[in-house]
Amino acid sequence: MPAATSRHAGCTPNREEMRRSLLERRRAQDPELAARRSHAAQERLLAAPCWRDAGCIALYAGVRDEVATGLLLREAWAGGREVWLPRVLRGSRGHMEFVCCQSPEDLCPGAFGLLEPRPELPGAGPEDAAFRPRLMLVPGVAFDRRGGRMGYGGGFYDRFLAALALRDGQTCPTLGFCFGFQVVEALSCAAWDRPVDGICTEGELFWIFR
Repeated sequence: MPAATSRHAGCTPNREEMRRSLLERRRAQDPELAARRSHAAQERLLAAPCWRDAGCIALYAGVRDEVATGLLLREAWAGGREVWLPRVLRGSRGHMEFVCCQSPEDLCPGAFGLLEPRPELPGAGPEDAAFRPRLMLVPGVAFDRRGGRMGYGGGFYDRFLAALALRDGQTCPTLGFCFGFQVVEALSCAAWDRPVDGICTEGELFWIFR
């Protein structure tokens, strides 16, 4: 993968203040502008080699004011790719699994008002050999140019990615997917925060060299 920058030490104070500020800025976007930016980010990813070469992809259904992912899902299904989507594990705080979905009919409203795979469909945890994506999109509130990620506070992706990294040397490239203003110079990251390998926005797609 092409290298863009290197990961090094650094921190940014007021983590929660930054989270609130970026969420408010995302909510305040003009809907038409947000739609254009979402479309541009998806088109940028669709044109990238990492998408072209990935026959098995872990995505998510973007909701509320996140970058939309509907175009990616449609293109993945139309292209016959293996598509995995996350589902919150009931009764297990902060944990999720992924489910192989064949079409939009496999989705229904789930936890937190998000679209999730239907509960009757079998899921796979990070230890499951059936889950072997060649690319995983990761949502977030903010990312920095060293690959740092600020999530929504539930720890779902941090836990899943930490466990995935322990499985047989699994190396699935992770790509933060967000609006350009959500990419900051530096984040204050805790020991449990899992970095991403690259970032895609409406304006750029780059990989982090470590």
